[in-house]
Amino acid sequence: MEFVLLSDAEFETFAKGHPQGSFIQSMDLTRFQRARGQEVELFGVTQGGSLIAAGKLVYTSNRIGYKVADCAKGPLMDYSDAAAVRFVVGQLKKHAASKKAAELRISPNVKYIARDEDGAEHPEIEDNRPLLKELEGFGFKHQGFDMNFANINWMFIKTLDGIADAEELIMGMNYRTRKAIRKAEKNGVYLEQATLETLDDFYNALKTAGDEKGFTYREREYYEQLLRNTSDEFTKLMMAKINIPEYRASITERLEAESKNLADLKREVEETGSKKKANKVKVVQDLVDSYERSLKDIERFPDSVGVATVAAIHFACSGDELTCVIGGTVQDYIYFNGATSLYWGMMLHALNNGYSRYNFYGTFGIQGQDESGHGGYEFKKGFGGEVVQLIGDFVAPVSPVKYTAYRVARKLAGAAQTVLGNLREPAKLPVIGKFLRKN
Repeated sequence: MEFVLLSDAEFETFAKGHPQGSFIQSMDLTRFQRARGQEVELFGVTQGGSLIAAGKLVYTSNRIGYKVADCAKGPLMDYSDAAAVRFVVGQLKKHAASKKAAELRISPNVKYIARDEDGAEHPEIEDNRPLLKELEGFGFKHQGFDMNFANINWMFIKTLDGIADAEELIMGMNYRTRKAIRKAEKNGVYLEQATLETLDDFYNALKTAGDEKGFTYREREYYEQLLRNTSDEFTKLMMAKINIPEYRASITERLEAESKNLADLKREVEETGSKKKANKVKVVQDLVDSYERSLKDIERFPDSVGVATVAAIHFACSGDELTCVIGGTVQDYIYFNGATSLYWGMMLHALNNGYSRYNFYGTFGIQGQDESGHGGYEFKKGFGGEVVQLIGDFVAPVSPVKYTAYRVARKLAGAAQTVLGNLREPAKLPVIGKFLRKN
């Protein structure tokens, strides 16, 4: 086996066809990171002249010069081959040390253990728990299983292999999700991919949704650079939109038609006493009530609003996978099911363009309804799929002296901050003392 640095073309060919491939380990993201001034290297391991492993290393340094080499969602390789794993990680540690890094981080894009849609473990399907001990034996320390928001390790994924068409796709979803998709389509919600000219529409909706729901989004420049340095297929900044005047006119037209239908049916029931017609009256009355509620719901949106961007989501398409990176619905427009429309529309894109996995990405709140994020998890479950828990992040010191000194310094700094904080705070009162002071 031989450790080598790869050309862009060599890396792209290997990564695109690899089952562990992701948008993180892609040539598009590599070009983007280079454009942002990041230090990136593409490496591989050959055996008998053929590539058996590859990955992207990104180097970062903090203000005091502490350097980290990170192979996020990689290396891409067969982790069942113990000899290859030993060689690859050993060579990576040596290479990172030669680049003056203090530590090496890896996070293999493999499952820890197979799970179903409810998060229940299924080790009989896939079980990579032994890999934890194997990597720890090579000098890596596992960083735990808590939700990692920087390098996502809990996600929800729908497999598209074997799904023939859109009808089969939608019938694999629950009733509530199907109803929301069809309602949005009927109401005229449509999708649009943001360009440099329409980026403000996307970003304003993303920012509003992020501020309302508390998720972290990037600065506008980040998305502008994505559009400038990656392909239209890789970066999809998608918006769900609705034309308010057209929607109001459509609902009004349907209300008028069904109101007339209702009046005719009621007259027929009075004249004939038909039970069949009486049952139909109930159905049509529900429709009329629904349209009236819809008009009431959008009273706060005058026609002057024009076209509204109701949801915005950043998707990345790479290799065999389409990933929903980040985004959400603007709360004022939640009635229009914009996020549902975007998920459905991009799932159709994945199905029609040969992607085998639709990755909903960061997913938490899996254990119960009292957990934060549980509502989002239940929303994703409506589309069908399974919980995927990756094996997680591993850190190995490649310059033990720097690594240890840095951690000692951080620990001391943290202790000093705690002491200073306690000195600045007033003495803590017992519960009864707090009550007396407040009242």
